[in-house]
Amino acid sequence: MHIARAYCVQAGKVVDIYQARALFFEQEEPRRRFEFLCSYDTCRSANATRVTGVNYDKLVEDERDRILVKPHFRMNPETPHSVGCEWVARERAEEAADARDREPAQRRGMRSFRNLKSSDFVDVFLPAQLARGPPCESAESSRTSGAGREPTAADPVSTRTRAGRSKLTRVDFLETVVSAYELLEADERREAKLRIGREASLPYNRAFCRVERYFLARGARIFHGGVRVQAHGPNFSVRFFDRVIVPAPMRPGEARELVLYLKREALLQHWNGRFLTLQLAEATKPGHYAHCYFFGRVVDHPTLAERLAVEVRSLEHLAFTVRRRAIASKRATTSELISY
Repeated sequence: MHIARAYCVQAGKVVDIYQARALFFEQEEPRRRFEFLCSYDTCRSANATRVTGVNYDKLVEDERDRILVKPHFRMNPETPHSVGCEWVARERAEEAADARDREPAQRRGMRSFRNLKSSDFVDVFLPAQLARGPPCESAESSRTSGAGREPTAADPVSTRTRAGRSKLTRVDFLETVVSAYELLEADERREAKLRIGREASLPYNRAFCRVERYFLARGARIFHGGVRVQAHGPNFSVRFFDRVIVPAPMRPGEARELVLYLKREALLQHWNGRFLTLQLAEATKPGHYAHCYFFGRVVDHPTLAERLAVEVRSLEHLAFTVRRRAIASKRATTSELISY
């Protein structure tokens, strides 16, 4: 059963898994894992229904049986959910819709992936227009009131997924899209489609584009590449391994280095900043491998003509994955590293 949100006992509020992770790393060491209950009030009051948080306490990504395990919530089988629980209702509605539709799965748009649950698949990435509160997930429906409304920190669940409205899932937090992308196999990335903003839908393998092809890509894309992270005092320098091919009329054929500079002070002003700071610090350690994803622009470096710089409007448009090199080398022949 897909569970997108849970009630965090220690925080005294409903959170999604990324909010839970941010709160966890706000703690001073030694950090203690949280206790989660179902987000539905009746489940908590009648059954004290527990929910398990997985991998929200990790800075370096985990791998089990050659499959990456992303942060997520899962059902705790020891405590039942109420009949009216939003997650039970969502699951029933999806099952009923599938039962009514007798067309073959491929024709009715059902998705089946080897490593990714269909409920965690992202159809639409709607970039945040301004830096704001925590991420949210939504169901998209052309006839749903408020579908185009920007969610706010004060209304964190106003556009989250509602059972039965639509099977299209829309998010405005880049890491949610990255998680789906990384769990798709190479052939699945060619078939599954993602829409970025109001642009046309593209296969995932085209919506995600390596940084070296930035000036060759057309339309909205999510760019990515392997990086070396270095600490400069309290700040971080992120340097991409791939160089960006510069087209005419700039300096045709020239390949320039791409960098990103992140100030600790700016990071810590963001709701997810403490986690990002600790994650980047982990990436600077020997034996660690980092990959950077961004939705933004590549611009001239302010001082060095031989370099280009990444510019993002919000830290919600920036995501990193950090893994130990031993893990990365084991997956060198799998689709997880094909795109790298």
